[in-house]
Amino acid sequence: MRTLSWAMLIAVLVAAVLTVGTAAFTYVTLRRIVAESPVQFPPPPQAGAQSTKVSLFSPTKTAAPAAATPLAPQVATAEAAVKLLPDGVATSAATEAVKSWNDPSRITILLLGIDQRKGEKGPFRTDTMMILSLDPIRKTGAMLSIPRDIYINIPSVNVPDRINNANAIGETQQYPGGGPALAVKAVQSLLGVPIQRYVMVNFDVFTTVIDAVGPITVCPKDAIHDDKYPDGSYGYIVADFPAGCQDLDSTKLLQYARVRHNAGDDFGRATRQQEVIRSVREKVLSLGGVSALLGKATTIWASLKDSIKTDLSFDDMVQLAQLAQSIPKDNIQSAVITDRDGYLQPSKLASGEEVFSPVYEKIHDLVEKLFDSEPVGPANSEATAEGATITVSNGSGVDGMAKNTADKLIAKGFNITDVKNADLQGGYGKTVIRVYSGKIKTARLIADALKLDGTAISDEPGAVSGVDIEVIVGKDLAPSP
Repeated sequence: MRTLSWAMLIAVLVAAVLTVGTAAFTYVTLRRIVAESPVQFPPPPQAGAQSTKVSLFSPTKTAAPAAATPLAPQVATAEAAVKLLPDGVATSAATEAVKSWNDPSRITILLLGIDQRKGEKGPFRTDTMMILSLDPIRKTGAMLSIPRDIYINIPSVNVPDRINNANAIGETQQYPGGGPALAVKAVQSLLGVPIQRYVMVNFDVFTTVIDAVGPITVCPKDAIHDDKYPDGSYGYIVADFPAGCQDLDSTKLLQYARVRHNAGDDFGRATRQQEVIRSVREKVLSLGGVSALLGKATTIWASLKDSIKTDLSFDDMVQLAQLAQSIPKDNIQSAVITDRDGYLQPSKLASGEEVFSPVYEKIHDLVEKLFDSEPVGPANSEATAEGATITVSNGSGVDGMAKNTADKLIAKGFNITDVKNADLQGGYGKTVIRVYSGKIKTARLIADALKLDGTAISDEPGAVSGVDIEVIVGKDLAPSP
């Protein structure tokens, strides 16, 4: 099987989501382009198949191609009418127009890369599959690479096959939502966790984005020598990388991510892919994020817009990028499902082809470990930033729980102004965090400190004298009898 630049596309795409740095996701310069040209994945020529065009503004509907009209001087949005500026210019007004990600629930995105060359017909396999999961409350993230040769029963269609063929099967059988929807189903069945969104790309955008960012530093532990590296024209060249840190341009970085022979094969490649994701993220942050790349926004977007299919809205992308940028790099955990740690068992099909059978229990344990990892740094370092006044009420029916909870929060820097009994003693099965004055950020930090998920937060606008947030302790925080 050949290995193309899909690996780097995923790296670039994740880096964009993780940093706000990729100008394709900037709000100011590109809002006008997206409004006039809904993003869609170019449909491969398929006899009798209908292509689904996915607008970033309407992820659940099929969008018609945008009319070729001149760009308007202003574009009205759901948030505000944002004044359009020349490339490279940003204003505080534009920044204020970008809303924060408000959903406290974990979001998990399936990233898919297809092996598509110009002129080739589909349907296509997804030769890279990775999940990116973000926890807004705990400010943690997780990346998990999924090898393409895992052999499962593809759900819904009940077809045994390699997991990377789910997209092609979905397209061929006209599965509702297309190939990506079936790929999501397949990965969910493997990992045992819900996946809310997907992003699928081909390989055309890589060079443009990396050239905009500049050389990327990678640090292979061992020297790599591959004399059968595909040259893009069905031939081979030699790819060499010495051990140790080195700066790579887009051409060499692509080779570094693609190389397989004498480099750990698919598992080693997945590990390097994640290394590149982290390195691109750090490079963009070091450049200053969005402002450093706005001048190249139009060029980047022109390359990106025809090479992506997603059910994320444009606003989702911007907001998720902001959320991801706020997660410390040490709080982003990563792993690769391999056969070395017992997650996969080598198997052979009746045809003689070699595949991997998943060990579901081990894989589910790995996912749980990634998702439940503790933040390395204190997630509540901004506990006093909003100056929120907080009361703690005991609704658990267990004596002392309000004081115990208040003490924990005080130790973490929160401003607790009162400790009392709740209106319904023993009437709260679950802890509730009531937000009266819009200080939702502090509420999220409280939830994180108490190891609660986002469903504990209840936004209840309305003045309560001297109180911004009330924490009503439920039975879920009380010790087991």
